[in-house]
Amino acid sequence: MAASLTAAILIGHQTWAVIVLGYLVLRLFFLNDRLTLIVAVMVVLVVGLRCEQLLHERQVQTHSAGGFSGQLTVQPDAWRVNGDLASAVATKANGEQVQLFLTLTSQTQQHQVQSTIVPLSFWLRGKQEKILPATNTNEFDRQVYQANRGVYNQVTGESTILVGQGPRRLTDYLHQLRAKLSHRMTALPQPLAGYCRRLLIGEQDPEMANEMVAVKQLGVIHLFCLSGLHLVALCGLVRGFLTRLGVTKETIRLILVAVLPLYWVVGGGSISLGRATLMLELQLLAQMIGLRGIMPWAISLLIQTILSPTILLTTGGQLSYLLSFCLTWFKQPGGLSQTVRLSLVSLPPLLHSVYQFHVLSLVINYLMIPFFSLVIMPLSLGSGLIYPVFPELGQLVNTGLLLFHQGLDKLASLPGTITFGRVPAAVAVGMVVLTMLTWEKRGLVKWLLLIYFLTFTWIHFPLSGEVTFVDIGQGDCIIIREPFNRRVMMIDTGGKLNFQQTEANWKTRRASTTDKATSTSINYLKSEGIDHLDAIWLSHSDADHIGYLPTVLRAMKVDRIMVPAGMEKITKFTKRLPVDRVPPIIPITNRMVTDDGLQILHPFKSGQATNDDSVVLRGEFGHTSFLFTGDLPQAGELAVLQHYPHLQATVVKLGHHGSKTSSSPAFLRAVGARVGVISAGRNNRYGHPNQETLNTLKQLKMQTYSTQTQGMVTYRYNQRRGRFLWHNTSD
Repeated sequence: MAASLTAAILIGHQTWAVIVLGYLVLRLFFLNDRLTLIVAVMVVLVVGLRCEQLLHERQVQTHSAGGFSGQLTVQPDAWRVNGDLASAVATKANGEQVQLFLTLTSQTQQHQVQSTIVPLSFWLRGKQEKILPATNTNEFDRQVYQANRGVYNQVTGESTILVGQGPRRLTDYLHQLRAKLSHRMTALPQPLAGYCRRLLIGEQDPEMANEMVAVKQLGVIHLFCLSGLHLVALCGLVRGFLTRLGVTKETIRLILVAVLPLYWVVGGGSISLGRATLMLELQLLAQMIGLRGIMPWAISLLIQTILSPTILLTTGGQLSYLLSFCLTWFKQPGGLSQTVRLSLVSLPPLLHSVYQFHVLSLVINYLMIPFFSLVIMPLSLGSGLIYPVFPELGQLVNTGLLLFHQGLDKLASLPGTITFGRVPAAVAVGMVVLTMLTWEKRGLVKWLLLIYFLTFTWIHFPLSGEVTFVDIGQGDCIIIREPFNRRVMMIDTGGKLNFQQTEANWKTRRASTTDKATSTSINYLKSEGIDHLDAIWLSHSDADHIGYLPTVLRAMKVDRIMVPAGMEKITKFTKRLPVDRVPPIIPITNRMVTDDGLQILHPFKSGQATNDDSVVLRGEFGHTSFLFTGDLPQAGELAVLQHYPHLQATVVKLGHHGSKTSSSPAFLRAVGARVGVISAGRNNRYGHPNQETLNTLKQLKMQTYSTQTQGMVTYRYNQRRGRFLWHNTSD
């Protein structure tokens, strides 16, 4: 309960905090136990003071955008290098931590950062700003994630001299050990290197991202350190090894109690590893003093709540403490029944954060837990550690891991993925409680199934519709969803403009295995329970409008792709289509009539899919007319007016991201536009939106919404009316 209270306070839900506190006071009052009341009051006071301290720290350490000049120090295991960009969590001279993005000035400096085993200290001049929050609904919030680690700002710049410093504290030596292990593992083949890094030092290998896709889809990812299972297995290996050497159980416990806190640093210091380390530590101590039952679990949660009050706001924290509570509190039958029960009780928090699951995950987890603990983990770590002496064993194990991933890929490709949608937090809590109650009272199963059915129906058949302008960066991506999800469409996918690299090879940055569409538009659609698009409309062939098409086609079922006539023959479009499962591609002009609820106004003829050939669409949603103009220049806007002299639209998606080459005053005035929406990236190199366009909107007294400053912009409507909503990015 104290954890719930602190979570409510920290995220600013004062009303919820008052409700939780009131409930806690009433429970304690009717308990009529003075000792329990005193302990509870002390706990709440301590946790409350800790929350107040963190809120004050966040307020003091969050800085406005401006210049930065100062000394920074980075631990050797914190660096991540991508071409000429190095990132890390750095420490200022006053002890404040910041997210650092360092532009490397030479290949020698790049090698220094990649190979260092000591802390590096340097003077940096650059820019400091607060970390940007999530700008799309249900998007991963990097600001919250970093704040949970005590990091509130980011610094960018360069430094010509990086000076190594000798270790001074015990933690420095532990970070040095972790860096040495990381460097040694770079010589291992993939995916063996990725497994060793993840299991032993808690480091995610970017080169292993593709291999982990199927692992995540099947839910096996929770075996990889999220619930701390790997730490239990590691302790089991250590116990077995020391027992064979003749060490007594009591001595083994003392060794583990002493080593576990040190391993938390070497293992990466993550919240989930901290939880697992703390619980194992307390369980060992409890065994030494004869303490049993739920107390080690409760003490662990209390200590970690004081250290990190937002622990239960993270998926890892929720799953770790929920599953460990179930294993401690309930009498488990063991085997498949236990695995199914634990999977079902963890399902609601997963649906709250990842929105979908694979039905095979129940069976897969049952089979994988012993296989992971008894086969994959010991073989991976053992062969990795002795690889310099016996590389043949490492190659053999690596081949086995490749076959293992091929098998997972085939399983993940089987039907069974259910896109449920985002379950609200309060509903997820109710589902968890009811699931646990069904273990003792089977008659409650029907009520649990009813809640799942009603929640699924509410998500998949919403009463309202929407027109959403996704903050996709410097590009366009619009989602149209009608009430009850009768029809779901996307206009453009967004995309990243790639500029030709002229720098030396060492400066070339590795392309990310995921793109912005995965974390924004696709993530949002799946949070709404949507995995199917009736149509994708592509306005023209520029990369910032169609670049993420392959990602969308891989993630969603798409009935058809509508393109301006002539684009279906252009190589830069066709090369983006996957070799399998290509939906029908329909070239369009204004002479074509569709049943998608959108009127095609442009192009008038087949072309080369340039800005001049941009598709222009008009639609009515919630008694409001919308005009989507792609990158059509002013000459094209006037041509559309000549073809449709009575054209009217309340809302206009401004052409070419607010550039002065589009959105002519005559066009906006003629269509009677009252609202203009701009889709543009922050700090883009083109200066979009242009000040001339903004002046035009002001002169015409048009309400303006911009993804650049307001994040995702949504017009939500029902049968009677609609309204604009947007993400507040000022925090």
